[in-house]
Parts: sequence; structure tokens; C-alpha cells
Amino acid sequence: MATALETPSAATANGAYATKAPSSSVSSSYSPAACGSSQHIFAVAARSLEDCVELLMSLKAVMAEEEREEGHDITHSTHGTNGTNGVNSTGHRYTNGHSSSPHGTAGDHQDAPPLATTMLPHAITPCKRSEMYTKPSVLACQGTIGKHVRHLHDHFRLLLETYPPCKGLPSEHEWMVDYDQRSREVPMETDIDFAISELHRLRAILEQRQETQDRSPSSDQYHPVSSDLLQPVTLHATIDPSYPPVSFQTTFGRELWFCSLHAVHHFAMIKVICGEFGMPVTEGFGLAPSTVKSRQ
Repeated sequence: MATALETPSAATANGAYATKAPSSSVSSSYSPAACGSSQHIFAVAARSLEDCVELLMSLKAVMAEEEREEGHDITHSTHGTNGTNGVNSTGHRYTNGHSSSPHGTAGDHQDAPPLATTMLPHAITPCKRSEMYTKPSVLACQGTIGKHVRHLHDHFRLLLETYPPCKGLPSEHEWMVDYDQRSREVPMETDIDFAISELHRLRAILEQRQETQDRSPSSDQYHPVSSDLLQPVTLHATIDPSYPPVSFQTTFGRELWFCSLHAVHHFAMIKVICGEFGMPVTEGFGLAPSTVKSRQ
């Protein structure tokens, strides 16, 4: 995986947003030497959540840019401009939707639309930047970025919060997980700031692992999490809506790996939605570790 979007200040000449180089994450950091033991899954899972945070922070940046540009347009209107000439926030002048640098030669960036455009460039589905997190996708079955974020977060949350000591039970107590008990129509789907906060919270839990010597159980920041990847877990799952749920025996390590790979799958869906709305993402975002490895 990789960081998805770049800030609006890096708009290219054709109006599309450039992308960052891949960050070190599930796919880009994969190597046999780096993954010396199965305990590396904790770092991989934490990085999955951080990649999601970076995506949302990038979305917030382009939304803020749109808000500034709309305010800039209003200011120009109140000063008697006709709306066809002005200067955008990067200092580039634009006339009738085309921009040029005040310091460059005539014709520079003549094909570049101003950053103040309400709709994103080259969008299959027109969408204001401020609506990107919640607007249903035509290409991805009416899903939204917010719902995909909530969904992948829920899997990590349900796994980590059902660890028996989190419920005041001894660690030897049966650990039961049911990913079907997900939340829906919750703030994470519509509130980016809330989603970022929740993702940070889960990432901190993973980074903490369960080292009680590092953080006292009496601390407000302490959240128990097993470091035993072989600890048994009973998974309840609906495999057919016509029948009752069934149970499988699994382990914490296997489920943490599943949540991490499951997040990559939803990153791929988010990538489709971003592209639909005219916001390209990095090539490595949403690629599974095995896919990256096969291309090396």
C-alpha cells in the first residue's frame, strides 16, 4: 500500500493531482529480511491503519483547498470582477478557465484549469471535493469512501475489542469474534475527523501490543492486546443467509493477517472511487503483498 493523494499545491498542468512515492507499508516494505518473524504482522496491521489515515488527511487537504478557492471567488465577485479573470491561490493567473504563471513566458500552463474549479478534473462522475468522502459511487455499487473506511476499521475493532481481558475476563477465557456484528450508519462513514481519530486509536493499540511493562494496566491509555499469535479464537460467521451462523477455530495471528489483507482489498475499492471522482492515487495503493512480490 502507499499514500494515496498529494496536496492540491502539486496540481499538474492537466489539472490532475500528482501522486506521492509509495510509503513503507504492507506491500512496499515487504521483504523476507524485514519480516523475520510472524510478529511483524503487528507492524503490518498498524501500517494498514496509518495508510488509511494518510488517505483521509489527503482528502481533507483537497477539501480545504476547495473551500479556500470558493471563498476567493466570492471575494473577487464582491470586488466587481466578472468571474472570467483572476488569480488562484498558487499565484497563477487564469482567464476563461485557463491559467498562466505571472513569472513565466506567455502561454505557460495555458491548458491548466484553475484550482478553483468546483468539479474535479477528468471525473467520470462529477463530484465536489467536499462530497468525496460521502458521495455514492456509480462504479462501485453505490459504496462510499466513508463506508469502506468504516467497514475495514470495524474488522480490526471487532478482533481487538473482543480479546477477553478487554471485557474484564482472564486471557484464558474463550475468545470469540463475529465480524458480522459491524456498525452501520455511524459517524465514521460521514465524519473524516472522527474516522481519523478512531484509526489512530486502533493503530496505537497494535503498536502497544500487550507489553504491560511499557504501559501500566492502570493507565488510561492502556488497552490489552494479545502478543500470542497462536492464541485460539472462535470465529462465528454467516456463510449462507438461509442458515444460522457457523463456527470455525482459528488463531489471533491468522485473523490479524486477515484484517490487514481485507483492508488492502477495500483500499483497492477506494482507489476506484477516487479515480471515478477524478482524484488519482498512487499505483501501489490497494495492492496485496503477494502482488507486489510477484512484480519484483
